[in-house]
Amino acid sequence: MIPNFKRILIALGAGMLITLWVYPPPLKAAPIAAMATEADAIVMTTPRNKVSYWDGNIIRTRATLDIKQVISGTVKQRSITVIYDGGVVGSIGLKVSHGVRIPAGIKNILFLKHRGAFFTVLNQIEGVYFVIPDKNEEMVVPAEAVPHFTPGITVKSARISTISERGVPLKEFLSALKKFKH
Repeated sequence: MIPNFKRILIALGAGMLITLWVYPPPLKAAPIAAMATEADAIVMTTPRNKVSYWDGNIIRTRATLDIKQVISGTVKQRSITVIYDGGVVGSIGLKVSHGVRIPAGIKNILFLKHRGAFFTVLNQIEGVYFVIPDKNEEMVVPAEAVPHFTPGITVKSARISTISERGVPLKEFLSALKKFKH
């Protein structure tokens, strides 16, 4: 069985059976300190390429990411593979409401769990932060807040309230992460 999924079977007429895999909704946002201590590694990356594929009854995406900086943990490779649920195969797509999104061309900070030859993102979308250019510096913004982010305007997020109540300057974010034990 796929971890963190609930299986829902829907029976239709003529003997048809549809299986849906549904994540339980997140109960609350994970504090960044807890994620930092639970992560096997925290890295700054840029996406190189992504490939979506069928894995049994679900679409997954395999993203190859170039490592820009290892913030915490040990990652010896210059690039890593991250696998997450969702993507598009042919004309069929799967979007997980609180799932990982790693768009091309956007530098990101990921909280990772090692899974053998690849990594997964800790706590789905909660483990993804984007590094966005803003006037004279780069700001770290939670992935879920990016659609609402306008450079120069702060972003509120329950997940980063332990650091600040807004999008955080990159230097400040990295400094705060180093304070957490890993």
